[in-house]
Amino acid sequence: MGLVIRQSIKSSISNYVGLIIGYINILYLMPKVFLPSEMGISRFIIDISGVLAGFASLGAAFSISRFFPKFQDPKNSYHNGFTFWVYSLPLIGLSFLAILLVFSGPSILNLLKDGGSNTTDYIHIIIPLTVIMVYILVTEQYCALFGRIVVVNVVRENGLRLMNLSLLLMVWFDYLSFNQFVFWLLVSYCTVLVIDIIYLFTLNPLSLKPDLEYIRKNSYIRKDFFKYTGINLIGSIGPLLIARSDYFAVSYTGGDTALGIYSMALSIAIMTDLPKRVILPIVQPIISRTIHDQNWKELKSVTGKGNINQTLIGMTILLAIWFNADSIFTLMPNGFKYIDGKWLILILGTGKLFELATVLPGVIINNSHFYRWNLFVTLSCLVTMFTVYFFAVPLWGIYGTALGVALSYVTYAIVNLSIVYKYYKMHWFEAAWLKMVLIFISLILLNHFLPNFEYVWFNILIRSLLLMSVFFILVFKLKLSEDLNRTALELIKGKFRWF
Repeated sequence: MGLVIRQSIKSSISNYVGLIIGYINILYLMPKVFLPSEMGISRFIIDISGVLAGFASLGAAFSISRFFPKFQDPKNSYHNGFTFWVYSLPLIGLSFLAILLVFSGPSILNLLKDGGSNTTDYIHIIIPLTVIMVYILVTEQYCALFGRIVVVNVVRENGLRLMNLSLLLMVWFDYLSFNQFVFWLLVSYCTVLVIDIIYLFTLNPLSLKPDLEYIRKNSYIRKDFFKYTGINLIGSIGPLLIARSDYFAVSYTGGDTALGIYSMALSIAIMTDLPKRVILPIVQPIISRTIHDQNWKELKSVTGKGNINQTLIGMTILLAIWFNADSIFTLMPNGFKYIDGKWLILILGTGKLFELATVLPGVIINNSHFYRWNLFVTLSCLVTMFTVYFFAVPLWGIYGTALGVALSYVTYAIVNLSIVYKYYKMHWFEAAWLKMVLIFISLILLNHFLPNFEYVWFNILIRSLLLMSVFFILVFKLKLSEDLNRTALELIKGKFRWF
């Protein structure tokens, strides 16, 4: 677990550079160079490609970590042809998706947006971007199996945002049009994929040669894979609906302008997700291995520490954003057009915290014999989301949509924890969680009563120093995370090793 924390801290700290670049891109450049409708379209292209990639990958992120222990050979980096299967099997999902899009692509994409004409104009970008995202996902997860996620994470979080920053500056100075920006966005993702693959093959001398004999001798692997993949294929439809239903609800009731406001708020709130993108790829293979070895004590320890650590990091990001929300919209070009989405940040970000607190128990389910329960988890989230939409969207518009998304994360948390407890008799309810909730609510209230200063940069400095200092002191003194406390002391004493 020490290696996990060290890798996670390295990635998290280095990714704060990317976070700052992301803020510049989202909060300053994009509102300055794009209309709200164009922001909605660009956000749609990236998001729908990511969702379709999740569908086409057939749950590759979970499959790779689940089946690697069955192929792993400590004496041979060839690993019984595992690399061949890692890069070949996503072609099945991509083939299904290609057939679907060829026959009804425009109709599906329009439905997932709002029925407008803008969607089909970018299908030639969405399809290749989906393929690239599938293989970025596969390559990053494969790197995580070797405990090496820092480089690929930095390339994605920092390198990609730097490239996007360059593209936005070129739009600003009229070197690129919006359509040209979208094309070069595709090129930037392709660059990330190439770098990731080169890095992966420097870790171990891997081979793309298949080992069909090993599969024939271990036929149970083939049977387990097809059962697991079939469940993932059916279950991936649910996340597709969950990930796009909010955009559909917003577009349907408010059009592209409302979608731009919602996209802006979501783009800010989604930064709370950073620790999951860092910690999950590292912890996932460990969870798979401990389940394979039936090491239940280590499983509970790794999952419990991962839950707390990523939730605390996510809470830090969300609080830092919320403390300065007014200043963010003040500094944002045309910020008055997006200020209506301010409270969306807190609602969506809080929902993300519930996901961070329970995503690792979800990984346990995915890597166990009870992975079929994922269908029930997805169905529960969908029922919650659409029920809230039905009652809340007519009353509160985009805020009703955000509430539906947030409560679906709450449902996700409750169902995941219940399933794990049912079969493994494990739970992670500790006093630390109650303390974290009280700290979060107290600081939200304190922020409300703390006055704002007229000069915006002074306001950001004072509020950040005061409120974040209170947060860090409470987290450290109450010892909510032994790992983070130990890392903080190493940083203070200069004993922390970066490489």
